[in-house]
Amino acid sequence: MLGELRLSAGRAVKTVAMLAAVLAASTGMDPKLAHGQDSAQSAAPVLEEIIVTARKRQESLLEIPESVAALSGDQIARQSIDNLRDIGLSVPNLNLSMRTDGFPNVTIRGIGGFGNTQGVGFYLDDVQVFSDASSRFGDLDRIEVLKGPQGTLYGGSNIGGAVKFVSARPDASGTFGRVKGRFGEQSLVDFEAAANTPLGESGWAMRAFGFYYQDDGFLTNENPPRLNGIRGNEKKDIGAVEEFGGRIMVSGPLTDRLSAYAALRYNEMDGFSNIWMRELTDDFQYVRVVNNSTNSTHKRDTLAGTLEMELDLDTVSVLSLTSYTTTDSTRYTDADIREEFIFDANRPEDMDVFTQELRFTSTTDGAFSWLAGAYYSLYAEKMRSTQIWWDARVDADGNISGPLGCAIGMPTCSGVWTGEILTPEQEMDFLALPFEIRDRDKSHLAAFANVNYSWESWELDVGIRVDRWKNSTDNFDTGISSSQDAVEVLPRASLTHWLNEESMVYFTYAKGYEPGGYNLANFEGENDLFGFDIEEVSSFELGWKSRFLDDRLTLSAAAFYIDYTDRQVEFQAQVGGQVIEGIINLGDSEQYGFEAEMNLQVSEHLSLSAGLGIVDAEWKDGALVDLGASVVDLGGTEVPNTNDTNWVLAADYNAPIHPASQLRFIAGVQVSRTGKFLGLQAWDTVRHSSYTVANAQLGLQGERWEVLVQVENFTDEEYYTDVQRFPNLHALDGGENINIGTMGQPRLVSATLSYRF
Repeated sequence: MLGELRLSAGRAVKTVAMLAAVLAASTGMDPKLAHGQDSAQSAAPVLEEIIVTARKRQESLLEIPESVAALSGDQIARQSIDNLRDIGLSVPNLNLSMRTDGFPNVTIRGIGGFGNTQGVGFYLDDVQVFSDASSRFGDLDRIEVLKGPQGTLYGGSNIGGAVKFVSARPDASGTFGRVKGRFGEQSLVDFEAAANTPLGESGWAMRAFGFYYQDDGFLTNENPPRLNGIRGNEKKDIGAVEEFGGRIMVSGPLTDRLSAYAALRYNEMDGFSNIWMRELTDDFQYVRVVNNSTNSTHKRDTLAGTLEMELDLDTVSVLSLTSYTTTDSTRYTDADIREEFIFDANRPEDMDVFTQELRFTSTTDGAFSWLAGAYYSLYAEKMRSTQIWWDARVDADGNISGPLGCAIGMPTCSGVWTGEILTPEQEMDFLALPFEIRDRDKSHLAAFANVNYSWESWELDVGIRVDRWKNSTDNFDTGISSSQDAVEVLPRASLTHWLNEESMVYFTYAKGYEPGGYNLANFEGENDLFGFDIEEVSSFELGWKSRFLDDRLTLSAAAFYIDYTDRQVEFQAQVGGQVIEGIINLGDSEQYGFEAEMNLQVSEHLSLSAGLGIVDAEWKDGALVDLGASVVDLGGTEVPNTNDTNWVLAADYNAPIHPASQLRFIAGVQVSRTGKFLGLQAWDTVRHSSYTVANAQLGLQGERWEVLVQVENFTDEEYYTDVQRFPNLHALDGGENINIGTMGQPRLVSATLSYRF
């Protein structure tokens, strides 16, 4: 397998190099021309330099000794990248799909997890977002995707990397703004507005952003007759969602040395919970009909505030970053995914998050630079959820009876289901069982430092973080409380060698971890909650970055090896008449991979980009699963939720209709290939084949306005963003398990009108 991977990586390098050479030749450029040499074609525009803050200081993307992908604000607006699914399709080796519970399914390079594990951190302006990462943030300067463990500077829950949303800050130079309206199929209505204005002549400014989004979705509930012949009356558009929110920001100087930035944001969603499609076999049918007895819904509102204070002490900058977020969320899920009343789950949840970071950064020029700081976070969650079993009754002796109550094998069941037709009155009898009646506090207390030293053509960067984490959980259903904590030491080191002014090679080592915790249920006879331990990774990356053709071409490549220990994996099981989900430390795995990226400014009007990612992830020997009757050794088999190959291609064209006109023709196309992957569960899994999603934009642009027609997934590719085995809760289907998955967006045509002032 490793040999095949190396062969694929070698072919990928050759392919990227050949593509660059062909494109250069097609535009009359010498592919061997180096930056700084005389050229008759120097009038052509160069690629815009991308500045990022991956190492918590501003620096060029091409000078960072690690793999970082960046999506610019113009790219985000032009391609309508407004949800996590769009980001996942734009970056190779980023496997990302949106869950409406606020915890996205995400892995980077095969690190991280789907479901209840975090794995990858999400940030808005350096504040980690724990409760509503699937919200729309909008009015962004850029999105940064940091690949590989980010534990040293960002702490736990960043074992696979980080996704950073960087907002456009208030600007005291003038008044300006934009409005944008988008309309399309699925009754799509999407409004955005942003405005910036100075607050007098004191250097203070205010910026505001707001949005409204409505979409009926592409899934339907046809409300077919149930066993009793009665049709349901649920809304046909089962995937409908309505969301609105906004953010207001102010910034400016308090004194000659002290400045402040404050932001307040609010968003509210009334939509669907995770809508899983029901597949009875591994031969997926991709039917866009979900006939639930009750439509799955999710109502969530979030209020968050951030205060950033920065003090300039000539040679040192002192930054204090404080945040508080409160989220109320209620999810109702038809877990059996059928029109019969069988099993539902109701999940009210309150989340409060406080974070505080204090950071000291050197500001002098020279060969030596450093930063150091301290961090604290507290995530407090209250969950009062229940499992709802329909048509289940309890008598005075505690025996459960009723057709469906016995059909699913609930304990002390005194009846046998003979398949009789239920009356409406029988259907509405139910038994509510406690599912997640708990309080949970998760905290981090950390100190970190990073130093950088440059000499001649070399640069050494070394960092360390000492992170104390704690997880305390009270289960009020069982009356059991448990707590665990530990101290983790997270080192990071990189060595960079500049081959010349435009080309560098680097080697980076980094360690990351995901904290342990407790599951939703404990097993009978245990005095402690069913817990799981931390998982850890050690990542080794060898990379190269370079500029060519007078800064019209950039190329980068990286190879990596990742040692993953005590990997956390989510599971679902039916225990004692209850469906439980949880996390276990299944075993160790290792990942090899390769990435390459190219950006080319072909001409004044045309730019091209390409990216490639390859991952080979396998369980090591000793990854054992005890199924009771047998023990399965997963050693040597594939790891779930890891795409083997990903690539993206994009082209952007912007040119005047004729030389004397201010009216411009704009066009863009993006093609994303996502490789095959295994879904959950790891020991009884299902494979999803690779798929290709292509998007396109076409329109006209004036001095202040823009009209654009967009087509998402214009080939109407059918695919799931995640799949897994799930207990079959409907006795009529037969079989112990079914497959469930979240279907990707089919073809969607929309039109956008934007105006800037």
